[in-house]
Amino acid sequence: MANANIPKEQQSAYERWEMASFSELGHAHGGGMVAASQPKKKEVPSANPADVALVFEATRKDAYNKGMQEGFAAGMAQAKELAQAERAQFLALMNAFSHALESSDEQIAEDVLSLALDIAKSMLKVKLNVDKKVLLPIVLDAIHYLPQIQRPARILVHHDDMHLLREHMADEIANDHWQIHEDSSIERGGCLVETGANHVDATNAMRWKRITEALAQSNDWLLP
Repeated sequence: MANANIPKEQQSAYERWEMASFSELGHAHGGGMVAASQPKKKEVPSANPADVALVFEATRKDAYNKGMQEGFAAGMAQAKELAQAERAQFLALMNAFSHALESSDEQIAEDVLSLALDIAKSMLKVKLNVDKKVLLPIVLDAIHYLPQIQRPARILVHHDDMHLLREHMADEIANDHWQIHEDSSIERGGCLVETGANHVDATNAMRWKRITEALAQSNDWLLP
């Protein structure tokens, strides 16, 4: 192809003919070569409004269903956590209630036992005041409790119980050479038994103390 930058006067006859031929070809086709090199634009068919509505509705339903599933899963997980927390709180409450019942039962048992002891003490005091002979088995038990009787052997009782012993235990007193002595500090219904080697406290307060200690209770005989 001839160089278009060379002046026409310096071009050969062939080069001038080549340039003229291409110029005529371009004018004959009216620029068809340039037009043919440009691709044609594809026509995009217009969308159908009904189809768009269907696609939108399907997308909306899919999103709704997906949101419902995710929300349901999240709700179930939260409900499970709440249920576990409530279960733990319920178990803790039941344990506390159980401990409270046990403590309450123990306290009730203590109160009932204390009340029973108070009633028994009151009844015993009434019996000692009404039945004067109640002292006799107490003295006999104290004497028999001794491993052996060594002189001097004494029975200390309240002044008002001295004649009761002499009247109802004359033989026992005479056989073992017991001496009966008065002691104003001893309450009626009780006694102290003393020998050369032993001492038995059978006073009302001491006998009552042994009973309450056996029950792990503290209940003073002298208190009302």
